[in-house]
Amino acid sequence: MKKQRRRCKHCKCLLESCPRVPKHDYCNKKECQKARKRDWQKKKMAENVVYCNDQKDAQKLWRENNPDYWKEYRENNPGYTKRNREKQRERNRSLRAKVCRKPDCQPIAKMDTAIAKMDAIGPETAAFSGRYRLIPLTGQMIAKMDALIVEISAISSG
Repeated sequence: MKKQRRRCKHCKCLLESCPRVPKHDYCNKKECQKARKRDWQKKKMAENVVYCNDQKDAQKLWRENNPDYWKEYRENNPGYTKRNREKQRERNRSLRAKVCRKPDCQPIAKMDTAIAKMDAIGPETAAFSGRYRLIPLTGQMIAKMDALIVEISAISSG
């Protein structure tokens, strides 16, 4: 079988792909293989609810077993902390500068916005009875600061 020449999806260098491997899209460089794994995992998280939930459970367990990891990391890596704060300020400025393109929408700059976790409940999601972390939308607050735990009970209308 004749080998085909393709470009690596990550670094764009030429690679010889084997015709028996239809999805040979990445070269064997370490950073390209990491990119391949990241792409695979991102696709898997979007398509497979069970896998996604398993990943969240594993991350939660790791955080519970390593509660001081990030605090210690920030203490030991001040450059990371400084860069992260600068990047967060840029993201906050960018968020405030964005304008909603819908005719009845207010610019985000006039609305109180907060940075939230990826699994936060949005306006399109129905609220269910249970316990929730309530985060006030005042000032330039980052999620998880000054949060309140509240209990919400659904009341049926009929």
